[in-house]
Order: sequence, then structure tokens, then C-alpha cells
Amino acid sequence: MPERKEMKSHELFSELSSESRLAILKALEKEPLKFTRLTTITDTTSPEAARQLNRLFKSSLICKDIEGYYSLTSFGKLVVSSIPNLEIIAQRSDFFLRHDTSSIPPQLLKEFDAFEGVEAVKGVFELVNKTTQLFEEIHEYAWYLTDSFPHYFIPRIEKKINEGVSFRVIYPENLGESLMSGFPERVLKSIDARSIDEVKIVINVSDRFGLLALPGPDGKIDRDDVLIGYDNRFKDWCKKVFEYYFKVHRTLVSP
Repeated sequence: MPERKEMKSHELFSELSSESRLAILKALEKEPLKFTRLTTITDTTSPEAARQLNRLFKSSLICKDIEGYYSLTSFGKLVVSSIPNLEIIAQRSDFFLRHDTSSIPPQLLKEFDAFEGVEAVKGVFELVNKTTQLFEEIHEYAWYLTDSFPHYFIPRIEKKINEGVSFRVIYPENLGESLMSGFPERVLKSIDARSIDEVKIVINVSDRFGLLALPGPDGKIDRDDVLIGYDNRFKDWCKKVFEYYFKVHRTLVSP
């Protein structure tokens, strides 16, 4: 392994700026490979593969053993493990350009790879239709971090509570009475509700789906452009955001 000085961040980004080098790194993430097999998997010509491998070797991202197998170094493994997060940010750049992510807990900004497979839902009408349909498919729990709560959902919530679904709600303190008014006292007692000073992010998460809505350019939560996902990774990510606000801001609300 060649000795090298400490790498600067711009130097690392430069190494990751090539599609060919990324393909090689991803192939080696799965298993050590010899040169010929590596060129086949990455669909790279021999001269190009040799050039890119030499560059990755000099950057200490890969190594080569005495049998001719290329593999990731420990540094390379660490770098490659971070690539999915950057790729998702790039793929969702249109969404992140239009929305403020400052309300997402800093540690969770590093877990955007959980967004793989999420879908964008645009338009309040489409959002209401989709979430109403999905709500009927909830069987275990439903958590809401929100600055508003549709009162027409109250009968549905009461029905789900009777079916054994557990509810948690976090809402802004200054809107507490208006948001929770209309709920029968029995229903309120079944909801674990807490308030925080201000809600700048919307999280809906249940055993069926996760939903994220962020502030738009005007600073108001944008319900015309939200992200919804159904796999466990995205739901778990949404749960972590909810739990951050649920545990850190602990103003308990009594019915």
C-alpha cells in the first residue's frame, strides 16, 4: 500500500467523480476481483480499467494481493459505505433544492440512503386521497408530528383505536386547543399527545407507510410536494425523526 499524506475532502470528491471509478468501487464492495473479471462486470476496456485502478490504488481506496485480486481497503470500505447517501441526495436534488432540511436531526441527514424507493406525491388532493386509503391499511400504530390535524379523520381514528391501533401525536403548543378540539375525551385518553414550541417538519409514520413534508421556500410546510415510502428502512428513518422530537421535547399534554 503506497504511503500518502492525509487526503483533503476535495481530493476524495475528485476520486468519486468518475462513473468508471464508482463502478469499480461498487463491484469490489461485493467481493475481491481479478482484473479480467472486473473489466467484464464494469463493462470497461482494459486500458481504461488499468488507468482507473491505478488511480484508486494511489488514493488508498483499493489494494491488490499477491494472487492478483483487487479489494477495498478499510478506508475504501468506509468511503463506499457513504456513497449511497450522496447518491440519494443527488437523485432527490430537485426536492432538496425546494425544501429546507434544517429541522431534520443532524445525525439523520447521514441516513438519506433510506430514501431509496420513496415516491414523490404532488398536490394536496392526491396526498389526501393516498393517505386516506393507506390509513385504512394501518393495523398496529400511527404516529403524527404535524401542525394540523383533519377533524374529518376523528371517526376513522376512533375506529382504529377500537381495533387496537396505538396513536402518538406531536403538535405545536400554540395550536393545541384548535388541533385537538373535537376529539371525544375517550379518544384523547387513548392518544399519547405531546406539544413542542413549533413544528417545522411533518412526519406521518405507521406500520403501513412513512411520510415526510418539509418547509418550502416561503418557510411554510409544503403539502403539495411530499415524500412517501413503504419499506422498513424509510419507515424506521421516519420513526427516528419522530422519536427525536417526542423524547427531546417532552411537554406532556393531558386531555
